[in-house]
Amino acid sequence: MRRRSDKLSGIVKAFRFLDIDFDSNVEKKSFPQGSIRSTLSLCFAGKPFLNAASAGYSTIDIWGICILATTLKRLLIGRPLKTRESGHSKIGVLKGMAVMTPDALSSVAYATDQMELILASVVGATSAKAYISDVLGFSMLGTFIIVALAFLLYLAYRGIIHEYPRGGGAYAIGLHDLGKFWGLSAASTLIVGYTLTVAVSIAAGIDAIGPVVPFIGHHKLLANVILTLIIMVINLRGTSESANVFVPFTYIFIGCIIALGVTAVVRAIQNPAAIHVPSLAGMHAVQGMSLFLFLRMFANGCSALTGVEAVSNSVPIFKAPSPLRAQRLLLTLVITLSLLFLIVSGTAMLHGLTYNPDVPLINQESMVLFGTHGLGYIITVIISVSTMCILAIAANTAFTGCPALWSSMARDGFMPRWLLHKGDRLVYSNGIVFLTLISLALTIGFHARVNELMPLYGVSVFYTFSVSQLGMVVRTIRRREGKWLTRAIGSACGLALTAGACLIFGITRFTSGAWLVIVCVPLMVITFSKIQRHYQQVREDLKYDFSRPLKPDRDTITLVPIASINKSSVHALEYALANFKHVVAVSVVSGNSPEEELEAEKKIRAQWDKLNAGVRLVVIHSQYRSVARRIQRFVELELDFYDPEDITVVVPQFITKRWWHKLLHNKTGSVLMAWLVLNKSVKVLAVPYRLPR
Repeated sequence: MRRRSDKLSGIVKAFRFLDIDFDSNVEKKSFPQGSIRSTLSLCFAGKPFLNAASAGYSTIDIWGICILATTLKRLLIGRPLKTRESGHSKIGVLKGMAVMTPDALSSVAYATDQMELILASVVGATSAKAYISDVLGFSMLGTFIIVALAFLLYLAYRGIIHEYPRGGGAYAIGLHDLGKFWGLSAASTLIVGYTLTVAVSIAAGIDAIGPVVPFIGHHKLLANVILTLIIMVINLRGTSESANVFVPFTYIFIGCIIALGVTAVVRAIQNPAAIHVPSLAGMHAVQGMSLFLFLRMFANGCSALTGVEAVSNSVPIFKAPSPLRAQRLLLTLVITLSLLFLIVSGTAMLHGLTYNPDVPLINQESMVLFGTHGLGYIITVIISVSTMCILAIAANTAFTGCPALWSSMARDGFMPRWLLHKGDRLVYSNGIVFLTLISLALTIGFHARVNELMPLYGVSVFYTFSVSQLGMVVRTIRRREGKWLTRAIGSACGLALTAGACLIFGITRFTSGAWLVIVCVPLMVITFSKIQRHYQQVREDLKYDFSRPLKPDRDTITLVPIASINKSSVHALEYALANFKHVVAVSVVSGNSPEEELEAEKKIRAQWDKLNAGVRLVVIHSQYRSVARRIQRFVELELDFYDPEDITVVVPQFITKRWWHKLLHNKTGSVLMAWLVLNKSVKVLAVPYRLPR
């Protein structure tokens, strides 16, 4: 008895810990309306919570497990937030830099690497520093073009934020200005891009820290999975809290790259002989450099622009006025991104640093500028760790932007409704968990290799950019407001560059994985269209015809399947008689011979007569020993006389005390209920009876 009371006391304490309104007077037997006690009392088949506890019901153990799970959830995620607290979960420009920009800022950690990957074949085996710097001059030229493209994208997305303050970005402008296909295809590539952002960013972050922390380098896949789950939990706590966690890392990374650039300039001034600046003549003399190779390099370098669109997708998460703050953040992002990209590419060119698959360029630059011993090594480690952190938290941009995009699509009927609603912490929890599962599948499937994931990344990102630029061109020409021609030309230039990058990625990396995006996007568009069509059909099917008169006194029939006369079946029969008029009991008998079937029928009828229920009993013989199928056939016969909505089947079910007891009983009632619900559209009710032992 003491053990049971201790168990009850522990549960009460757990409720108090969870800040649940539970009456401190545990001896009370009356439960306030709407309290947790009244809810629990319903779960015990109408018995008061304390009575159930004193009886030692196993449900107490189940509730204890549920409370423990809830407690752990609260410890990890925090207390639920009320709807009126949504203002506290919104962010400004300062926190926005931590939530919305890491994806774009972190791309400078691998964008120059991706350009030099293409130039590696031109560099060859030569060690002539002047020649290498001339080759790297092309990467610097590509960097300047990409920076110009970044400002064109800023102008485009600035307009999108103004026109679509509810978010959606390229999806919204494609859907409303270009048509359904363009909007859904942009959404498809955005989803691919966001899921790849998580996989690529975390994989690149682990690669960045691998050279200085050998243990992580030897267990990359495990480190990727653990880090993904950690970022998921942080995002489940809420947008504002995730910003609080990531703000220091974002600004430390920015400071590290700026320090890298300042040091590079100082070293160049102190020792100009060690620096080689490429010349036009030297670049012209480079052997093997073609226009197509330059375009491939440019397309790879455009990965520095990934994440720019995230701000336009998540405008509602900003404090009022949301569009204005989003536009300010977008401008700050483009300026900061351009500066960091120029520093990384410029330092690599000045010092003749080339692509190394094992050591990223930022690590090489820090080692060259600060050294690998003493204080210089400490600075190198700090830069490596900050790079890893910004690459890892770049996934945070996807955890913010993708669920918001899915919510916009769910609002329009293109995604499941469960992605529309916010969770306890006023974030799209379902979308965050769903994104985590997809990203983990990609990470494991591609073994966390950045080079294998990048082809999928490039095509999806730049198709999205192209749709947004095309949408702005069409919208500007259609409205013709203000200096529309200048804006249209700017958007057209951006369209040409982004579409070219997308085309180059698709052609050159087709066999490396880009084909997967080209195949998946049309399939996703078809899926989204089918989802919308389903919701439209549901609305049509549920639309009530008000010209039809309401008939409360309709001719109905209620069927109660019974296997034998026992407490469970009688409990269900009493419920049916108390709530319905025309009740019929149905029993199925079977045997190894006709004589055994007749004997079974006599037995059930004798028990029925003794019950004296005043209800007609129908006994059905089953030669194939299939109880559920025979009852299904009986329901089909009744459908010849009644409409489906006029038939109710009340199914008796008994609930065992121990979980393993369930393995000892057949599931005839469950199979019958599933078949009736899925196939016959009749009303089905389950009346449970809980076994005490």
